[in-house]
Amino acid sequence: MSACRLRIHLLRLIFIPVFFAAVFVRPSWHMESTTAFVVEIIGYFFILIGLTIRIWCTFYIGGRKNIELITTGPYSICRNPLYIGTFILAIGIGLCFENLLILLLALVIIIPVHMIAIQMEENHLEAVFGEQYRLYKQKVSKFLPHFSNYNSPDVLKVNVRAIRQIAVDAVGILLLPEIEDLLELLHRQGIIPVLWHL
Repeated sequence: MSACRLRIHLLRLIFIPVFFAAVFVRPSWHMESTTAFVVEIIGYFFILIGLTIRIWCTFYIGGRKNIELITTGPYSICRNPLYIGTFILAIGIGLCFENLLILLLALVIIIPVHMIAIQMEENHLEAVFGEQYRLYKQKVSKFLPHFSNYNSPDVLKVNVRAIRQIAVDAVGILLLPEIEDLLELLHRQGIIPVLWHL
């Protein structure tokens, strides 16, 4: 099984606990408090950063992941910028929902799942690209960004299908804060019960 398929299957398994946490768990602070406002704003900030990183990565790697070794743009700064964007995005969603349980699930489940996928992908890339990938690994860190390494071509050939997919994903992600506001309203009206205050 490829790293991508494994990651997708494992992430599907956590959908139920994340859905439960989003719908039935609320923070213990008052929803109109300064704390709620600050946590939500920080969440928006993280979502925008994570989404920006993922879109940037897609311009470079979309549709070419296993065809050529991408070492420019965000991939010249670190080897796994797409996953860093995903981690930041997951933290942002947890904060935006003002839900520490989602944040905990993001840290305890999403990060280990992606770490397994990263190791599998790196093994695959080394098998496919050999010495070229080993040299890339020596020069570019797995996670720690080195901005002094940055290089990019002046012109980039992009995969329209990949860009279209990330655009659809971005719209869905940017709607999550609105979904959280709707859930908050449904809780206040007593339409959806709060089973646990965290």
